[in-house]
Amino acid sequence: MTKRRSTTALMAAIAATTFGIGVPALSETRGGASQSSQAFMGYWLGYVQGGAPLQATPASVGIVALAFAVTSPGPDGDTITLDFLTSQHAADEIRDGVKALQARGVKVVMSINGKPNWSGHAGGWDNLDPAAFAANVKAIVVDQWGLDGVDLDNEAISVIPGDNFVQVVKALRHALGPDALLTLPVFIARRDNYLSQVRDDISFVSTMGYWSDFDSQIARFNKYAALVGPEKVAIGVADAATPARDNTRFAIVARLAGWNPENAHKAGMMLWNLNPPSLEQEATAEWCAAIGEHLP
Repeated sequence: MTKRRSTTALMAAIAATTFGIGVPALSETRGGASQSSQAFMGYWLGYVQGGAPLQATPASVGIVALAFAVTSPGPDGDTITLDFLTSQHAADEIRDGVKALQARGVKVVMSINGKPNWSGHAGGWDNLDPAAFAANVKAIVVDQWGLDGVDLDNEAISVIPGDNFVQVVKALRHALGPDALLTLPVFIARRDNYLSQVRDDISFVSTMGYWSDFDSQIARFNKYAALVGPEKVAIGVADAATPARDNTRFAIVARLAGWNPENAHKAGMMLWNLNPPSLEQEATAEWCAAIGEHLP
């Protein structure tokens, strides 16, 4: 295998085009490897038994999203609960892993799921008090856990995000500040027209539809690029989707990583996920290397 290239989250090439949203400066190299100008984000699942610990995250990954916190009512208003995230891995274990990743320059974000049928908060994303939610999220994610931002998983086909969610995004940006990461996984562009109203507030989106062939992946990318700009769209692939037939064909992963839109650049790549119990760590490392070695 060739020497892996190490990617980092959003260097100057992305920061220069984030419409006023600053991005944390990262070191020029990590682990002695060369650096990409594009982000590589991977999800780590706290709700699955076994799998690789956070400390085993391959060096090519520059952003890790912890999945999932869940929207929830609380004594101080709308907030999040970490019960699901910590259902199979203890909070102390996860926090130790976070510290180890951050010590080597990896950014870690809290991925928040607000699907409408989640027990404890009917309505999910669309019935939140934006200001209270943003303040409570900051208190947990930044003040208590010391993380670098949030990832908002709002993908329910049955609910089209409206003005309430727009205000949630804007309130989170205000509460977290301009340097925090604020990302979203996305899937169906026609339901996500709201993104044009928050393009200045987000760091980037990551496309899903992992099972798609190369041309379909690019077509989805272009739809979201029209909403937020190509430099704010990352392409998502999966090595451990459920069901397994939804996985990306490994043969196109390197090609997707190396692709850029004409006269522009993408935000980077996203991988679901980093700790699948069904795969050996070597297999996940192979996926990460295929991405890291080909990102521009």
